[in-house]
Amino acid sequence: MIKNTNKYVGIVFLVVIVLAFLFFLIFNYLISILNPDLTAVLVIVFIFSVVFSLSVTIGLVVFAPIFSDTLATLRRMFRLESLSHPLLLKLSAEAPGTYHHSINVSTLAQKVAKGIGADSLLVRTAAYYHDIGKLSNPLFYIENQAGTEMPKSEDAKTIRKNADVVISHVEKGVKIAKEYKLPEEIINIIKEHHGTTRTLYFFRIAKEKGLKIKRTDFRYSGPIPQSKESAILMLADCTEATLRAYDNLNAKIIHEVVKNTIEERMADNQFKNCGLSENEYAKIKNLLESNLLSIYHQRIEYNNDQSENK
Repeated sequence: MIKNTNKYVGIVFLVVIVLAFLFFLIFNYLISILNPDLTAVLVIVFIFSVVFSLSVTIGLVVFAPIFSDTLATLRRMFRLESLSHPLLLKLSAEAPGTYHHSINVSTLAQKVAKGIGADSLLVRTAAYYHDIGKLSNPLFYIENQAGTEMPKSEDAKTIRKNADVVISHVEKGVKIAKEYKLPEEIINIIKEHHGTTRTLYFFRIAKEKGLKIKRTDFRYSGPIPQSKESAILMLADCTEATLRAYDNLNAKIIHEVVKNTIEERMADNQFKNCGLSENEYAKIKNLLESNLLSIYHQRIEYNNDQSENK
């Protein structure tokens, strides 16, 4: 939405510039063929000034709602982008691990979006809020447990119950977002940031336990990403969360995680409605890798040769 409104504003300004240029050309043409005296020149200038002013005024009146909506949207988005927003302060206090993850995802997603010409302000802001549903039970999530692990020896009922808790953070996030009156475009990204993917942690445990698993089991309710921004956030979220689980990182691991994340979601039909092109997938892959290398630079292990050449 922000990108579209900015595009419309740009079109309006372009039209004004083109009109001004056309009036200038016509004026010069008339002067050259009529060769008028000073009085006639002043009359022509006056007429052209009136016509041009009326044209611009009419244009501004016609497009005033676009300007108004754009400014309102930008003001609201900049307020939401502030880390002093009450909801983000609540997240940082009650779910610090989730908050830190969201900041990393925001930085990563913004750079990727900017690299392919998507709405970087929207995706950056949405990333801050994408996991606010975890506020309903912060300590259930591993990033807020100070290094403790979730239990692995569980019965079938508990496995499904815990999976449902994880899956529900999307629905709860949407509810909280509406309570805080977040914009619809951010709420949509919260809804879509897991698409209809599986909660792999519990899915794998269920398979290890030999549980009967239906095709729809352990899946988020979706919808799948409906925009490039939503797809970018999904990838940034998953890759950042996956890499945080590694004690030792290197460039090869980052490359494999990014590659596998994109391929798995493409195979799972998560991106069929988001409008990304093949060229954009390639750019996203490279941007994710380079920016993840930057984010995790201090944690990446180098062998002796790499260290000498660094």
